[in-house]
Amino acid sequence: MALKNSLQGRTSRKILAGTNIAVYTLVAVAIIVLLNWFADRHDHRWDLTPDKKFSVSPQTTKILKDLNRDLTIYVFDRERGFRARRDLLDNYSVVSKRVKVQYVDPDRQPALAKEFGVRSYGAIIAATADKHFEAQGDTEEGVTNAIVRLLKGQKTIYFIQGHGERDIDSSDRSGYDHIKKALENENYVTKTQVLLQKLEIPVDCSLLVVAGPKNDYLPQEIEAIKKYVTGGGHALFMLDPAAEIPNLTKLLADWNITVRNDLVIDENPVAQIFGTRPEMPLVIKYGSNPIVQPLARVATLFPLTRSFAIGKEYKAGITTDSLCETTPDSYGYVDFNPKRPEVAFRAGKDIKGPLSVAVSATMTEGSGESKKEGRFVATGTSLMAANAYLGFQGNRDLVMNMVNWLSADEDLISIRPKPPESQQLNLTARQMQKLLFGGVLGLPLLIIIAGTSVWWRRRR
Repeated sequence: MALKNSLQGRTSRKILAGTNIAVYTLVAVAIIVLLNWFADRHDHRWDLTPDKKFSVSPQTTKILKDLNRDLTIYVFDRERGFRARRDLLDNYSVVSKRVKVQYVDPDRQPALAKEFGVRSYGAIIAATADKHFEAQGDTEEGVTNAIVRLLKGQKTIYFIQGHGERDIDSSDRSGYDHIKKALENENYVTKTQVLLQKLEIPVDCSLLVVAGPKNDYLPQEIEAIKKYVTGGGHALFMLDPAAEIPNLTKLLADWNITVRNDLVIDENPVAQIFGTRPEMPLVIKYGSNPIVQPLARVATLFPLTRSFAIGKEYKAGITTDSLCETTPDSYGYVDFNPKRPEVAFRAGKDIKGPLSVAVSATMTEGSGESKKEGRFVATGTSLMAANAYLGFQGNRDLVMNMVNWLSADEDLISIRPKPPESQQLNLTARQMQKLLFGGVLGLPLLIIIAGTSVWWRRRR
């Protein structure tokens, strides 16, 4: 009888165990099915790499979500070359249903390759129904810029020369060839204009840039700039401290912006984390203009900058806004003289912060079909766009966003793709030895000893 009960008990336990396994299996299968259904419906990806290697930037996302037509990205390469590009390009079709990515072997489809003028393996073509454009490289920046060129066409930016302005072809630390390349990558044509030779702004000018003049402009030149902006043109004024430019400052004063003759000093201790000096204010406070909205929690650097004051008196048709402000720890050292660089706050003379180091303004004239809207942005330094500082944190995005807003390409305002960063681990010879003996030899040996110990105890 006891044996019978024992057998029945074992049978019951086996049945219960089998039932539990079946239930757990069904639950696991149900969870897997639900996860697959959720992933299929929502199609979301998580990129945990430090430099977001498998994600697209906010700017690319914004451009793709605003597409109003179908777009195809063709990759012309051999079969083995497709895998390296899928990690990036498949994200484009995930972000927007209007985007399709096709991988084409030009040897198997020569007619299609000939149609798009493909001359080499690895070519990436962005195409709509009526036109196409080849990307200048296989990076996100290259592909996205090809899409921008395809959709928008090109606009021309003129840099005024003749008064000691920054050289857009110079590769020196103070030169502007980096920003020139960034502009050309985003579909802008850059040219120079000497107003002294011809006192008018070219008709194809989408944006006029005054970048760090050392000498003042003549009244006739000022009149040409004023006529252009008030007639619906757009201008970017980048003015350095200690430069004597009374005619230019009067022009901005007429538009309700006071250009102070000072040097901004910011003794905020947080800036020391970035290795900056007090005469290189670190900005983390921004206004409400679309230019700076994407820059929340992103730092920008304004090396050797003067400040601005927005007039309190109302001027008809003019709307002004402070773009970038320094911290309350800052002050404006009035009448700065670069020949005497030692500065210290002087109560009653210098200006306590926070201070505006970049401002924007919109000027409207007329109404209805005859309405004209001019825009300008002024910064207290031209160094922020120089080769030495353009790559600092958000400087490149800030300058390019200014250009986008001024040239009426507001849909391009965003945070741009960053170049991939190499992840390196630098070890000394002693650290390498510790890693060798501790990780490569020590850990396996420890596992062997522990296993042998357990086996020996069980054997006894």
